[in-house]
Amino acid sequence: MKRLRVVHFVEALGIGGLERVVQSLARLASPDYRIEVVGAVAGGRAADEIGASGTPVRILGLGGYYPPDVHRAARALKEMAPDVVHTHGHFAGVLGRAAGWWSGAPAMIHHLHTLDGTLTARHRSLERILARVTHRVVCCSRAVERHAVEVVGLPKHLTLTIYNGVDPPPAVSREEAQRLLGDPPRPVVGCVGALARHKGQEVLIRACALLPPDARAGTLVLVGEGPERPLLARVASESGLGGRVLFLGERTDARSLMPAFDLAVVPSLEREGLGLSAIEAMDAGCPLVASRLGGLTEVVEEGRTGLLVPAGDPVALSSAMRDLLARPERGRSLGILAHRRVETMFRSSQMVRRVEAVYEEALRERRAA
Repeated sequence: MKRLRVVHFVEALGIGGLERVVQSLARLASPDYRIEVVGAVAGGRAADEIGASGTPVRILGLGGYYPPDVHRAARALKEMAPDVVHTHGHFAGVLGRAAGWWSGAPAMIHHLHTLDGTLTARHRSLERILARVTHRVVCCSRAVERHAVEVVGLPKHLTLTIYNGVDPPPAVSREEAQRLLGDPPRPVVGCVGALARHKGQEVLIRACALLPPDARAGTLVLVGEGPERPLLARVASESGLGGRVLFLGERTDARSLMPAFDLAVVPSLEREGLGLSAIEAMDAGCPLVASRLGGLTEVVEEGRTGLLVPAGDPVALSSAMRDLLARPERGRSLGILAHRRVETMFRSSQMVRRVEAVYEEALRERRAA
């Protein structure tokens, strides 16, 4: 039987939740599929890792989605002859679907990974136009699906929710994780994510400054890199926490550090389509406090697998953190239930099988047309 060819079309292949989802879709694909990955603009660490695993990766080096860019992308897709073009995010979704239509790709799937409030009227119009040549729009959460229908204006019959998933956690003990961190003073509060304004680390630092002295004497660990780092370092210093905040930068072993966290926090301010870092923290059994925002409300069951607080409110965040740090037995109970929830709902293998079922449905519809 002929293997079906799927091309994942992505803007760039650096580090982020979208790129990790694409990695899982490539690495865990059924033997019935032959996967290729296209980076429309640039490569990066994810491109290197995907290529090293044996999946072909092609970087086009394009700079926009004007007609010459679409033509170049269409030529590349024509050479690859995919059965399915699976685009990820707005930029790649416009460029990849236009090129897929031009090259005659049999089926096109678009994947939305975030609540993108930056889309202009022109961007939303392009999404609606390209919906006409799209077989299904996969959304990483019900919140993203609602946004796609109610804000972007996509037809409801095209959209469906498939939760992103993660692999089982690495087998790392709490003691090993503490050594990887350098045995910092406890309690350890951890936050994993790009140092960008919408990720909310400034709110977290200000919340930590409001903790009682015994908790404030611990360590805040920030795993990630980004443009906000100088500002965050300044806020930490001004808040009297300078020596208690560890900026670890990007870490390929971030999940191996999580067992050392006495508390994990996801303080996002906006754009949180689902929250892979929240899922990974839950998978590690960490007590979790997250913003009541977007897809995070579908990941965290309030009071059962973690606590939710209003986004951007350092007082509310500090109060929830203080509650869990003062009652470690409650935190452990939340962490146990959180891990079970990930096992049930957010495994990458489940995500991949559900996405592949969408491919099969789209191709059946194409053959029947």
